[in-house]
Amino acid sequence: MTDYNAAQANGEAMPIDYVEAEARVQFFADVVGVEAPARIIGDDEAPARELLNFCIGTGASLDWIFLGDVRAMIRDSFKVAKGGQA
Repeated sequence: MTDYNAAQANGEAMPIDYVEAEARVQFFADVVGVEAPARIIGDDEAPARELLNFCIGTGASLDWIFLGDVRAMIRDSFKVAKGGQA
């Protein structure tokens, strides 16, 4: 069982490494050839609006950005490949 699954099964919140999250956003932006959002966390300590817009526009997953969990992106890619919408 992964750390993510173990924490989820125990009802625990996964710790978020914001440096890693920023690196994932930059990596994703570099791969798809767009500019990364300037902020990932807003003044209210929630995901920044520009990050949300980035995710909507590129298909990046907040789960992957903040937790490193790629499952949502894999499922969405599979749906698109099968002719559905993500």
